[in-house]
Amino acid sequence: YSYKELRIATEGFNPVNKIGEGGFGSVYKGQLKDGKIAAIKVLSAQLKQGVKELLTKIGVISEIEHDNLVKLCGCCVKGNHRILVYNYLENNSLSQSLIG
Repeated sequence: YSYKELRIATEGFNPVNKIGEGGFGSVYKGQLKDGKIAAIKVLSAQLKQGVKELLTKIGVISEIEHDNLVKLCGCCVKGNHRILVYNYLENNSLSQSLIG
């Protein structure tokens, strides 16, 4: 995904669309240009991973499919931007999905 596409999907990373925040960054709900709703995680600038290392990890993570894991759909690695795009769990959280 391009940074522009993800910025548009989240309405400029609007705080109204923020659905979570953790040690690795903030997560926003966004609508991609194909209409799909996604959880868009903006990784913290403090993460010191190089682009090559991050892309290797993203490649591995994107191949993993398991009922207890949210699917990674894509990413944006452009300039200082490090953004991961996941399937969105409607009215739910990962912990709620795991507990049932």
